[in-house]
Amino acid sequence: MGREVDGHLVSVKPGQWVTSSAGRDIGAHYLVLDVVEERFALVADGVKRTVAKPKKKNIRHLWVHDEIHTEIAARLSNGAKVTDEQIRAALTELVGEREEVDGPHGQAGRH
Repeated sequence: MGREVDGHLVSVKPGQWVTSSAGRDIGAHYLVLDVVEERFALVADGVKRTVAKPKKKNIRHLWVHDEIHTEIAARLSNGAKVTDEQIRAALTELVGEREEVDGPHGQAGRH
């Protein structure tokens, strides 16, 4: 699924790490659970936004990271259940890896 934002094709896939770039949740990290109507992503963080009640975010309001959590992506594509605990663990892993590369105040995820 792709959408043009500021002249660039932005693609989001289930299991992909994204960060909110607009709204009350700006700066919040999520994993994409699904893409709906091509321009919206259903996202969850496993805490405030659970798998049972994901947030519907406009893709234009997301910083899309290159990283996809392969285990979560595989579970989502196979229709297997994904728990909030698995979402939290995956985000901790992905965000932690990026901070190790960029440092705690790096420009991670700003595409």
